[in-house]
Amino acid sequence: MACLLGVAAVPMARGGDALQEVGARATGVAFLTLVAGIVLARPALVPVAAAITGALYGAELAVADAPLDTAAPAVAAGVLLSVELGYWSIEERGRWSGQAGDTPRRAAFVASLAAGAALVAAVLLGLVDAVRTTSLAVDLIGAFAAAAVLVAVLLLARAQSSSGS
Repeated sequence: MACLLGVAAVPMARGGDALQEVGARATGVAFLTLVAGIVLARPALVPVAAAITGALYGAELAVADAPLDTAAPAVAAGVLLSVELGYWSIEERGRWSGQAGDTPRRAAFVASLAAGAALVAAVLLGLVDAVRTTSLAVDLIGAFAAAAVLVAVLLLARAQSSSGS
């Protein structure tokens, strides 16, 4: 939960008074949503808290009109870490007892996911900074790449759901 609050504090620290007021309220709502999801064992509330935090961060970027934000990798890792730890907290409430060593392995996995998210975001931020152009061809290539990623995720999800059932 501290990750979520830390991520939400990034835009609030840089924004003006109005953004800080709205940001404090949105952060409170995100925090309460995450806590409610964990306490009530409602996994659907965990991504809602992350979406609120992401929307707050996006609003700050839109208001600040900054070309690139170097805090984006930390925000990406923080949101991912908050969601993973939220889901893990809900799963731990169950009666299932895992094998010896599951907790350290899962902690290492979650930490590597967060580090990977930060690394990917930093590399993408560096690429975007290096290839700043305003041509239609670059925009089309970017749109095609984004669509290809979405198709790959959908195909992967479909393959996993068909193999799991």
